[in-house]
Amino acid sequence: MLELEKYIDVEGFFYEKDDVVSPHASIWGDFNFCLNGILEYEIEGNIQLSPPSYGIWIPPQITHHCHEVEQTKTHYVGIRIHPELCKDFSSHAEILGVSPFFRILIEEILQFKSKDKKSQTYRHLLQVLLDQLVHAPKYHHYLPQSHNPVLKDILENLAKPKNFTCSLQQVISHASITERHLLRLCQQELNMSISEWRNRAKILYAITQLRQGESIKKVGYDLGYNHSSSFIEFFKRYTNQTPSQIKTS
Repeated sequence: MLELEKYIDVEGFFYEKDDVVSPHASIWGDFNFCLNGILEYEIEGNIQLSPPSYGIWIPPQITHHCHEVEQTKTHYVGIRIHPELCKDFSSHAEILGVSPFFRILIEEILQFKSKDKKSQTYRHLLQVLLDQLVHAPKYHHYLPQSHNPVLKDILENLAKPKNFTCSLQQVISHASITERHLLRLCQQELNMSISEWRNRAKILYAITQLRQGESIKKVGYDLGYNHSSSFIEFFKRYTNQTPSQIKTS
């Protein structure tokens, strides 16, 4: 069995709101995912965002640096992968889905790493980790953007908190596009529906507000939910965590 402890390294990190990370590139590949907030990386001039249920894959030799998004300490996990193992991953930056099982797996790995890094159990856990990453759902962006002037303007309006309680018809009422044309354009340009894009924008807003101390009820109301239970269900569906877990982590 390959001595994976020499090819995969898993570490937990904390990113303070005033920390500055200069642009850099690594010989190894990197997969970073956040445990309690939002990660934002600039990778070769492109912005990549990932909330807790997603992570960012950065191939070897790709210049990147982390941006400050939140006003509180962010806890994230960095997984470094040896170049020999990177052949099973994309040569471009990607967003990978993170399952609840994956988060539990990381906790087990970090515990075993502190006890016996050369044990067979630790190596087996790293093999499962590698398999999980290779087969994880992959996306070009969590919240893709468009250069189409009409769609770009609509996306900007959909992402404004003041418009979260408005219907799609209300948001596009002044745009020179029909709803049917917009739906087709979103699939072509964003590779997702406009409602999915809007939900993701709401999730990013909700995480930021919760981490800054806003109440669950207030955030849910801002997103158009009159009952906290409905907001909690929506939030958990997208993050695999409850709003309370985000606030206290």
